[in-house]
Amino acid sequence: MRKKILVVDDERHILKAIKFYLEDEDYDVMVAESGQEALEIAESSNPDLVILDVMMPSMDGFEVCRELRARRKTHLIPIIFLTARDGVEDKVMGFELGGDDYITKPFNHRELLARIKSRLKRSEEDLYAHPVTGLPGGSVIEREANLWIQSGKPLAALFISLDHFDHYRRAYGVGMGNRLLKYTARLLAKAVGDHEGVKDFVGQNQEDEFIILTSPERSRQCSKKILDLFDRGVEEFVQDSHRNKGEITYYNFQGELVHAPFPRLVIACLNNSRRFVATYSALAQWAAQVMIKAKTKEGSCCLMEE
Repeated sequence: MRKKILVVDDERHILKAIKFYLEDEDYDVMVAESGQEALEIAESSNPDLVILDVMMPSMDGFEVCRELRARRKTHLIPIIFLTARDGVEDKVMGFELGGDDYITKPFNHRELLARIKSRLKRSEEDLYAHPVTGLPGGSVIEREANLWIQSGKPLAALFISLDHFDHYRRAYGVGMGNRLLKYTARLLAKAVGDHEGVKDFVGQNQEDEFIILTSPERSRQCSKKILDLFDRGVEEFVQDSHRNKGEITYYNFQGELVHAPFPRLVIACLNNSRRFVATYSALAQWAAQVMIKAKTKEGSCCLMEE
C-alpha cells in the first residue's frame, strides 16, 4: 500500500516541487496551502506523515503541529518541519511541540527523501513495538529474520519463553508483571550486547515470548548467559514467603488457592547450518515444535536443534 504524505506550505512552487519528488518515489501526495486546510485534510485522510512549513500566514506550522498533537485522530502522525528558520530556538520549539524532524530551506531533495523514508520506517517500527519493553515485534521481527535468511548467512534463532508469567502476573499484579518484562528485556539486550561490533537482533513477538537473531557460533554462549542472568535476578521479584515455600500461591477469581512455579526462561535455539529454512514462518513453526519439548524439562533451560 502506498504511503500517504501531506505537504503543507503557502508557497505553491515549493508544493509543486515536493509533490513531484514524492510522486516520483510512488508516494500518494496531498497538499495544503494553509494551516486550516492541513488540519481538515489530516483529520479526514489520516496521512502517514506530514511535511509542515513553519512560516505561514494566519496559522503557522507550530500552531498546526500543536493542533495535530491535540486531536485524537492525528496525534501520532509523524511531522517533519520544513522552514527557512534555522535558529536553535526555533528547532527546540518545534521538537517541544511534538515535531519529529526539521529540515531547512533551501533543501536538497535527496536529503528530504532520505529523512522521509527514515521517519516512515521508524514510525512502522514504533507501531509494532511492545508498549512495556519497547522491543520491536510483529512485522519488524518477520522482516529482520527474512533478511537474515535471504542473505545466506548462517543463523541461530533463540525463541525465548517467559514461562509461568501468567501465574506471576495474577499473583503480583500488572505493575510487577511489567517490571519483570522490562528486566527480561534488559538482560536479553545485555546478553547480545556483550558481542562487540556485532548487530544481533532482539524482539518480542508476544507478551511473554522473545526472540534473538544471532550467529550459530555465539548462540550457545548467549543462551547460557541469558539463563544465568535470569536465574540470578528473578528471586528479587518474588516475595520472601513464596521463596521460602518454593512456589507462588494466590487466590483466583473463584476463591480457589492456586499453586504455581516461579517464572523461568525456556529457550528453543535453532541453527539453520544443517537444515534449510526458507522463511520466518517456517522458522517459527520449527520453534514451536522444539519449545514443546523444551518445556518438559525442569527449571530454566535451553534445547538446541540444527
